[in-house]
Amino acid sequence: MKRARKTAKGVLITIACIATAALVLIIALVVTLSISHQQRENASIGTQPAASQGGDPSPGPTSEAEDALAQTEDDGEAPNAGNGDPLVDEPPLSTDTGKGRSDDATTDQATDQATDPAADQATDTKPGSATDPALNPGQTPPDPGLQTPVNPPVLDDSLQAAIDNISKKHGAVGVQVAVINNGEIAGLYLYGYAIKDTMPMAADTKIRVASLSKVILAMEIMKLSELGQIDIDADIGEYWGFEIRNQNHKGTPITMRQILSHTSSIRLYDYGLASGGELIRSRFKDGSCFGGSAPGAMSAWNYNNYAFAALGVTVEVATGKTVNTLAKQHLFSPLGIDAAFGSGSIADTDNLATLYTYGGGIGRSADRQKSAMGSTYPGEDGEEFPGGLTISAQDLAKLIAVLINKGEYRRTRILSPESVTQMQFPQGRTGGFEQCLAIRRLTNHFGQDELFYHTGSNYGVFTLLSYNPTNGKGVVVLTSGADGTRDAIGIPIICAEISEHFYKHYAPVFDT
Repeated sequence: MKRARKTAKGVLITIACIATAALVLIIALVVTLSISHQQRENASIGTQPAASQGGDPSPGPTSEAEDALAQTEDDGEAPNAGNGDPLVDEPPLSTDTGKGRSDDATTDQATDQATDPAADQATDTKPGSATDPALNPGQTPPDPGLQTPVNPPVLDDSLQAAIDNISKKHGAVGVQVAVINNGEIAGLYLYGYAIKDTMPMAADTKIRVASLSKVILAMEIMKLSELGQIDIDADIGEYWGFEIRNQNHKGTPITMRQILSHTSSIRLYDYGLASGGELIRSRFKDGSCFGGSAPGAMSAWNYNNYAFAALGVTVEVATGKTVNTLAKQHLFSPLGIDAAFGSGSIADTDNLATLYTYGGGIGRSADRQKSAMGSTYPGEDGEEFPGGLTISAQDLAKLIAVLINKGEYRRTRILSPESVTQMQFPQGRTGGFEQCLAIRRLTNHFGQDELFYHTGSNYGVFTLLSYNPTNGKGVVVLTSGADGTRDAIGIPIICAEISEHFYKHYAPVFDT
């Protein structure tokens, strides 16, 4: 009996030991899963490691607020408030759109403020205070406004000083300015940082240039037109394989020319959420994407990002190739350019700039941009076509020089003179400018008798390209983190002041 009790006691002790061990294992597993979940949660909201752990000011994956800003790709044109009937009136001409705000032809009212938790840790730094990993220990980092451009034919000290002063005045984190004189790139000017406190702005830094993308998409379309692969005046239903009509104007076909001039009568949509190829197809097929205005009439003019998303998808459906494949073949590779519609599709993603909002918040991190690949197969998605082109100012200036030089740059023919003339031909006047194919025309602006231009903004980036084909001058201004105030026709003032200084005061030695 005593032996039975001893045996039973031993069994109970054994069971208790097993239960205790199992409980310890369960607790350890729960703790491990909890830590793993917290790490994933931190990554999903862009939580950065402490500075002592080598923290990078650029966040990780996007937050919901960051993605919301993707829908405000801009040019200062007033949205249609979602009623689907494009504006007839000219857009309001405000001189201040709310510092850092990205106003655009959408209904999204999100302001362009800090969109990442990491942004709060990046608001008190000043340009010039970085410890550049490329420097030797104890070496003082260069003044961000005085970095040496790569192979500039002429470096104008007064222009560099003006860019520094204007950039500081408007609170910019980073700036690239490429200038063109006599149809040649005449200098590259840099200010600030690509990634604050980590990577100074450099000649090969790649920046998401927002709505300047539309001009380059238009250039590719003109090239395809030259090659006979598309017709900008053809009914786009021919490419989709079914009739596409505004039901209020059934006798009028919808064409690429209309979309390029913002007169297609396509409704305004939140294009970042509505630009998938299949959704575009279904809306075209049932006619639900059109408002009441007559396609092609200037009364139908309405700045429309979604229409450009649909335009890019139409190009891919028509050709059976992605826009990136086409642009690389026809525009980028011949000029030695690393660029793409979708930041993650450029070759050198290590040189992506973080996009900062006014005050130092993060609009979109360099790491987040690496996941934006654009359309990976023909007709997949149009989100990157209205504003996702990622390129350096220097490379973008090569493409603008093509327009200045009637289709070529340094004896490399990209477009025919006839294509350039078509792009620059006014389709009608609205909002204080003449609307051409994607680009716009002004007279007597920045001291120029004639000026073609386009603006862009999103995620805290404010950009401007402009050129005068008569005298061969042009300038590309890419900024990140500036205040975003605008002039009377919607041009970001930081870009306007830099450009005006160039046009009025730039006088390189070889001009004489």
